[in-house]
Parts: sequence; C-alpha cells; structure tokens
Amino acid sequence: METPRYTAKEFASLLGISKAALLKMESEGALPEPRMDDGTRVYEPHAIPAYLKALGRPPLVAAGRRQIFLNFKGGTGKTSISAFYAFRLAQLGMNVLMIDLDPQGHLTQCLGIDHGAFEATLYNVLIERTEIADVVIDTKMPNLKLIPASLDLSPVELSLTSMNARELRLRKSLASIQDDYDIVVMDASPSIGLLNLNGILASNELFVPVLADFLSYHGLKILFETLTTIEEDFDFLLDNIYIFLNHFNASHNICLRAREALEKHYSGYLMKTIIRQDTKIAEAASMGMPINQYAPTNRGAADINSFIREIYPNLPIAF
Repeated sequence: METPRYTAKEFASLLGISKAALLKMESEGALPEPRMDDGTRVYEPHAIPAYLKALGRPPLVAAGRRQIFLNFKGGTGKTSISAFYAFRLAQLGMNVLMIDLDPQGHLTQCLGIDHGAFEATLYNVLIERTEIADVVIDTKMPNLKLIPASLDLSPVELSLTSMNARELRLRKSLASIQDDYDIVVMDASPSIGLLNLNGILASNELFVPVLADFLSYHGLKILFETLTTIEEDFDFLLDNIYIFLNHFNASHNICLRAREALEKHYSGYLMKTIIRQDTKIAEAASMGMPINQYAPTNRGAADINSFIREIYPNLPIAF
C-alpha cells in the first residue's frame, strides 16, 4: 500500500469545486493551506474533513459505524473486499480502524503489512487485558489504523472459553476508542466461534459476501439461523445487514439463477451493487495493494466506489 495523495485538480473535483476556486479560497484564507512538497501542493485524504468544514459541508458520516464482514462459507473474497473497502473509505477522508479477526492474518497481508511488524493482536486485549489502543498500529495513511492478526491469535478461542462475559469482551474493549473513528471494519474468519461472536456483538452492521452459487446460498440460511439465536440469547439486534454478490459473471447462467434466488428470498438485505469478477482484484490483494491504487480505473475499483455510494448515499464529496 502506498501513501495516497491528490493533486489540486483531483482534490478540487472531490470537493465539487473548480481548481481555480480551490486555489483562490486557499489564498484568501477561507480554506486550509495544503502541505507543500518541493514547491508542489500536496493534498492528503486525512485533510478532507477540515476542508468540508471550511466549506460549510456536513461531516462525512454523522455517527460512528461498526461493521463486520462475515460468511460461514470460505472463498467468498470477503477479506480482499473488506480491505479495499476500508482503504477507499480512508482515501475519501474517513477515520477508519480495521480489525483482523482471522489468525491467518490475510487482512493484515492485504494491506502489505508483514507479520513481523507488530507484537500484539486481539489475543492480548481479550485475554491479557491489554488496552486496545496499545495494539493499534499505523499504516501509511494517518487516518487508517489496524489491529493486526497472526497465528498468535489462534489460542484465543480456547482461552475465552473459561472467562466471564466472554462473548462481550471485544465490545467492551472497543468502547474506549470507538469514538476516535468514523468507521470500524472487522474481517472475520469463516466460522462461528467465540472470536467471531465477539465481533458480531461488537458490530452494528453486517456485510455478507456471497458467490453466485447455491452453496453460498445455503450458507446464508445457516447464517441467518445463527443470527436469530444470537439476537434471542443476547437481546441484540443489528442495525443493518447487507448481502452482496462477489466475483459475479453475468455470462454464466448459474450466476443469474443464484441472483434470482437471492432477490426472491433475501430482497430486504441484498445490495444493488454487484462486485464483478475481475482478475485485478486478486492481483491487487496478492501485491498488498488496494484495488483503488493498483488499478484505479478498472471495474473492480469502480464497483468498490459504487458499493460505498450505496452504503453512504449522502456523502458530501464527489468521487
């Protein structure tokens, strides 16, 4: 992952004004002055909220949202999409915290972060009572932070079993820092162990990536049955559930039939946005780069943008 920067023209376009208007307002002191790099104006994503405020625009998001990407079926592309989604939110100016809930650490790798670059995971928070702020690490963006994962997280399920309030430990830990972030994005492993249960109960929104096949469709039934049990046992209700099709190929009949089944049985949750099949997405993930950096004009990047517009229809920026 590289540190994203905008040119004056790109930044003005994002704000919905002309480059001339941007430079004029900066010279008049109506807008913040950008950072200068060898005499060139450099605009960085974390500066966007200050510019919006100076322009009299509303904030990017009204209240913090805690989101988990989860599917009990593996191989749905959940991790790469959650990583690209969180990066793009940060690139658009939001203050984002990512949490890797999978001991395989694939989310951490998708951001190009080596397993040797950190010393603690959620294991230290949930089991050893380390302050959660102390395990947050920086990325190359000031407004994108990460709680990483590695195989050191593996014993957490067994260790949680004998602990009091074991299902709510992540929610309680997050309470101390969640106001520091606009969005918290969690990537879960394809299972329903205690760690993922902690993730669900710490969230208010659920994202479910589904492949256009009937195995994924069957997995949804199990997921919703599990959610019903969680709601009853913990008096808990998610604010939103978003199901979205991933790796979709409209030329395949099985994809079209699976989409029709989803529209029939899960229409209240199914997103209009579809993430189309795209080899660039897999390439970007393998390179540890978000798709919006690796191939910003590709359809994968366009689909992530559409995904975000559907989730946040009132964003006061143009992208």
